[in-house]
Amino acid sequence: MVKINNPIQKGFYPDPSICRVADDYYMVHSTFAYAPGIPVFKSRDLKNWALIGHVLERKEQLRLSGARVSQGIYAPTIRYHKGLFYVIVTNVSAGGNFYVTATDPKGPWSDPVFLENAPGIDPSLYFEEDTCYYIGQRTKEQPAYYGDCEIWIQELDLEEKKLVKQPVVLFDGSMKRTIWAEGPHLYKIGGMYYLLLAEGGTEFNHSVTVARSQSIYGPYEACPNNPILTHRHLGHNYPVQCIGHGDLIETPDKEWFIVMLGTRPLNGCAELGRETFLAEVIWEDGWPVVSPGLGKVPECLEVSALDKELEVLPSEHDIEWTDPLDMRLIGLRDHPSRLPLKITGAGSLQLPYLPETIEDLSVPAYVGIRLLSRSFDIRVTIESEPKGAEEAGLVYFYNETHYVKVVICEREGQLEAVTIIRKGDDWEEKSRTEVNGRIHEIKLLGHDQVLSVEIDNQATGQPFHIGDLCSQKAGGFTGCTVGVYASSIHEASDRFAVFGPLHVHFFD
Repeated sequence: MVKINNPIQKGFYPDPSICRVADDYYMVHSTFAYAPGIPVFKSRDLKNWALIGHVLERKEQLRLSGARVSQGIYAPTIRYHKGLFYVIVTNVSAGGNFYVTATDPKGPWSDPVFLENAPGIDPSLYFEEDTCYYIGQRTKEQPAYYGDCEIWIQELDLEEKKLVKQPVVLFDGSMKRTIWAEGPHLYKIGGMYYLLLAEGGTEFNHSVTVARSQSIYGPYEACPNNPILTHRHLGHNYPVQCIGHGDLIETPDKEWFIVMLGTRPLNGCAELGRETFLAEVIWEDGWPVVSPGLGKVPECLEVSALDKELEVLPSEHDIEWTDPLDMRLIGLRDHPSRLPLKITGAGSLQLPYLPETIEDLSVPAYVGIRLLSRSFDIRVTIESEPKGAEEAGLVYFYNETHYVKVVICEREGQLEAVTIIRKGDDWEEKSRTEVNGRIHEIKLLGHDQVLSVEIDNQATGQPFHIGDLCSQKAGGFTGCTVGVYASSIHEASDRFAVFGPLHVHFFD
């Protein structure tokens, strides 16, 4: 038995979808306007997950021009059928719903196949013998209220690469005036078809519900125990909230589990974003029961596991890197490896002073990682003498209007280290310190939503609160990221800022 602590994926890894091929599990997540898109994780025990690649890496696959950070790639589904992996997903910023395929989940994945007449978000696939079915979510033609949605199904001809025959509405929610019926997945279990979906929106009222039918086209009856999982009844002070958007998985030992998203707010703020959790499922009277005897996501659970080691890949909890091809690194709206950057023989990263800023809906010179814990030590050495409007340093980023930047810049011929926090229309300068020379170390120390900044091992300014940089205060669907950044702030520059290895340590 393997003891598993929740969440199984910390930090900004929302909207999990999972499949099993023989003894291996594969899981994917939403990435919104970050690139590369849709990380693929592999596990043998549902506890230890190794990042093995990304689904959307090439420009042809990932079009994010002009997308805000919470737009772009929504809610992928991963499935496997007859030697081929499928991921179907929505790009809300360009083209809508599409699918890609691969023989190896590490990639490469195919160019996208965009589907016509496929409105809505959160698509899923279900295979039965040689027939593929598209299961979608959409707003009703004549909605009675905001969030009045329905789940529908239609055959997908994989040879013609298009939807065929007529769409059929399956279900519109388990409650009167259900809002945001979404995230559907279809399974055939014990001769019955089960439709799993999310209801209530992805915030505090989020939930998992289920319906079943003897026919794939319905009618579907709602489970009398719906919602089969939610945390909204536990109150705003419960440590795990927003539970919903699930996907079922059966182990080789015929045990059932469900992965789903949730948040761990502190002081009403979940700056780590929506994370991935795991719970046990049993079947009673033909219906799934989640966390029997508990009725909520457990802090830990035990799972039967194979006695076989998983491929060992670098941890995201301790990071030291300069290589932009490192799979753990992310950029905004394009793969960071496509920035005009340089790697020196000494292992330094030369990041260009691009005119784009962290606020622009473009591709800034930003190379980051997901925030996995509220307690962290992040530091980097920067070698540069910025001139004019140029600035370079570290950014703690939620979205284009909510971030902290700690940068080296020039004012009246003097180099300064400046710390600025932006919250919407409010900018606040937290510290400004004169510095001398070309080489400086910037360090960010985080603990329970309080950030301290050190320049060259000296504290600069007072610690300040950063919990408001989150979806609960700023809207959106992502979590925070932290990374190196350089900009000439809308002016032309052909110069580079030179960064030594970025050292990251997250304290659980």
